[in-house]
Amino acid sequence: MITVIVPAHDSAEPLAGLLAALVPAAVEGLVREVIVADGDADPATAALCEDAGAILLRGSIAAAAAVAKGNWLLILAPEIRFPSRWIEVVADHSSRATRPALLLPPLTTGWFAGRRQTRNAGLLVRTRDFGGTQGDLKFLVSQFGRGAVRLA
Repeated sequence: MITVIVPAHDSAEPLAGLLAALVPAAVEGLVREVIVADGDADPATAALCEDAGAILLRGSIAAAAAVAKGNWLLILAPEIRFPSRWIEVVADHSSRATRPALLLPPLTTGWFAGRRQTRNAGLLVRTRDFGGTQGDLKFLVSQFGRGAVRLA
């Protein structure tokens, strides 16, 4: 099972869309818990987390990873757009693989599309491999993404 970690930083509107998009994965049994890491959450973010059943942790991604119950961490920006069939792709990878993976948003057109796709990726990594790694999502994607499988 997977723990989803969302570094929110007072982004209640996109967070609401992300939490709604995660419901089917929770129903399927893929997502065990959602932890919203927001060091300075505003009342709207706190209320949203309470209504959605997400855990609001006033700390970093590393602090959220330290209390995660899932075997895998899926670290997502609130603004992420999921590729089609993302639930099946993530479930398959987490049941068979050990390497980290980048969950890539749908491909857009244009010469800059591939770079933007990687920059906006979510990170799927085993909890035990994450350790106490510090940093924001962009840093974590660059650190773990070097040898990661690309899931689209």
